Amino acid sequence: MIIHTMPQRSPEWFDARKGKISGTRLGQLISNRKNRLIYELLNEQLSDYIFPDDYISDDMQFGIDNEPIAREMYARQSGIDWQEIGMIQSSLQIHIASPDGISPDHSAVLEIKCTRNGDIHLQRFFEGVESGYMPQIYNYFAVDDEIKEVHWVSYCHERAERPLIVYVFNRENYEDIVAEARKKIAAIELQLNKMKSEFLF
Repeated sequence: MIIHTMPQRSPEWFDARKGKISGTRLGQLISNRKNRLIYELLNEQLSDYIFPDDYISDDMQFGIDNEPIAREMYARQSGIDWQEIGMIQSSLQIHIASPDGISPDHSAVLEIKCTRNGDIHLQRFFEGVESGYMPQIYNYFAVDDEIKEVHWVSYCHERAERPLIVYVFNRENYEDIVAEARKKIAAIELQLNKMKSEFLF
């Protein structure tokens, strides 16, 4: 596991993401729906540039402002001194993940979702993590075997009775999905190199 320490959303962080598969993109990779992921990755690699997505909505700003509060609150609850990092990178050059914290022994990562919407928070308590976030969880396990747990935290200050809702995902339950994801990442890396050679030469 390679750990990058630059601040998330910094120019260096965006630069390190160009042409790479993160949790969001893993969802595209494992989806059966046709998409343009391979061309997005190829374009970024050829251009050596990724357009910084610096648009921040009110909800995103709420998340940025409240993530440190949620991390500190969960650190007290879990007893884990979560360390902030920029990203982690696998042995495959195109594969990364950007957790909201990592444990000192690197065996667990933290993913925080902050919401002002109490009904979303309640839904997460009664129904679990939304399916759209699952590829992000698989991705953490796929990045490195050292990661054994993903601590997924929903934070909502509107629900002071239970501001944190926590789900801990264990690697052993997702080995088949992780193995398949790794195969697809390795395959797309080979395909990218082939397409790059064909286009340039």
